[in-house]
Amino acid sequence: MGFQDEMRQMFLRVAAGEIEPEEWEKWWNRNSFKLEETLNRGDRGRIMPTLWSANYYWMTKTQGGVAYYFHAQGRPVKTSGYYEGKAREEEIRERQRAMEVYHRKTAPARRPWEEYLERHPTEAITFDWKSLLGTPPGQKPAKVFGYKNARTTEQWKECGEELKLRLKENLQAKIAPAAKAYGMKKAGPKTFVREKNGLVSRIQFIGYFRGGGYEAMICYLCPIYAIQYGILGLPGHVCQGEYFQKMRNGWGVIQYGTVAVDAAMVESINGKFDDILTFLADGVLPEWQKIDSLETYFAKERRDYLKATEKGPNHPRTGRPMWNLDTGGKPDPWRADDYLFGVWNLLNGKEKEGYAHLEECVRHNSDYMETRLKEFPNACNDSRDAMAVMYRNAQLFLETKEIPDAQKRQNAIRETYEEVCRFMRYYHGLAKKTERS
Repeated sequence: MGFQDEMRQMFLRVAAGEIEPEEWEKWWNRNSFKLEETLNRGDRGRIMPTLWSANYYWMTKTQGGVAYYFHAQGRPVKTSGYYEGKAREEEIRERQRAMEVYHRKTAPARRPWEEYLERHPTEAITFDWKSLLGTPPGQKPAKVFGYKNARTTEQWKECGEELKLRLKENLQAKIAPAAKAYGMKKAGPKTFVREKNGLVSRIQFIGYFRGGGYEAMICYLCPIYAIQYGILGLPGHVCQGEYFQKMRNGWGVIQYGTVAVDAAMVESINGKFDDILTFLADGVLPEWQKIDSLETYFAKERRDYLKATEKGPNHPRTGRPMWNLDTGGKPDPWRADDYLFGVWNLLNGKEKEGYAHLEECVRHNSDYMETRLKEFPNACNDSRDAMAVMYRNAQLFLETKEIPDAQKRQNAIRETYEEVCRFMRYYHGLAKKTERS
């Protein structure tokens, strides 16, 4: 048998998924000179890319190159899914190993935080959220459509209404019970909030601005006086890890109302809400439950742990971090952290540090706010304008600096805190609209 016949036989075995990576690598290296003479540069690059290594991910690339080779010759072949399946298993194992290394690396920062939590225990929540997965109870049968993609205005309307029905079914059957189990109340058809010991937690689904479903989901925990940006958040593996990535992958299925919401689409919507529920109930909500006071929220042990978890391990396939929340020491663009820590310092009697933070927040945003208030004089009272609200709050606290008497100044700080919180309860959806001068 000549080399070209041997090569074709090997290629056919690769297409059928019968060659293991190590065997393929040995054969290719043993025949590299003959292959260079037989194959053109494009075929060689597709079948054996430069970065190729002996694993199943790269065998899928080789298989694709082989399929292209036969197709170009007018002899298309059927390919096996063996390598793709093994590559998925391989990636899961490698990701697990990478996460094990990550948890070992962050353990020195995690242990003090866990010890802090042992000294400050919170109420344990027992909630069988997994029973909510799958098809919502009493879900209406899927509608039969005579088309796949909406073309006319009437079809767009029909698809949008059906999508909203399926979103509502899942929201009520899955997200609402999880939120309720953690003491959250509805602040609207798509919003859940809770206030406890000076902290507010909020989950909100944002409607897609062109109609249709949900563009995004916002969830945050912060002091009532604060806004949801630039704040101390969750450990990286909770807020940006596997559950988050799975939730965000394919989000469009609950966003765009442009295709027929048939049986397959309904099943996909149910599955996406399973991903959202898992992200919340097995990650976000239990993590929030650990924090039941402002002291715990600002605890050094917690801040150190969050800092240690900002950057995730490298992805086994891309070599890039799985997530990276590290700002490289740069302050947040709104100086929301200056406002956050400035008020906290004032409440704890650290006036020098507190006023310095607030001055930086006000100074940084003053030019923007001057222009903003000319266009929208009431922006500081608009819950949709987070920066304007924060700027006005920072101003109010900063004004107390001018009070010379220490005791009166502390009283004014406390009164300002109560006044700001009163308005911010409206901002976060905890109370009805509140006006302020």
